[in-house]
Amino acid sequence: MEAFLKFFNSIADDNGFNLEVYYSSIVDWSIKVGYKCTNKNHGETVIDVQDCDMEFAFAKAQVQLKEWMIKNKGGY
Repeated sequence: MEAFLKFFNSIADDNGFNLEVYYSSIVDWSIKVGYKCTNKNHGETVIDVQDCDMEFAFAKAQVQLKEWMIKNKGGY
């Protein structure tokens, strides 16, 4: 979790990202990265990860976000 949050923090402002983390016994862990309401792309989802294992959910979120950055921004 800490590695994901550090990575997210390092790229969030420059890209206008918003982070939502949610947990419930029904939905498990949900991690979503989208755009801030002030960004022209507000409403679009960058990544959406859900898993019952917290550590695995954050690890998947970090990998997916890095892959998205490489594909869409040419790197991070």
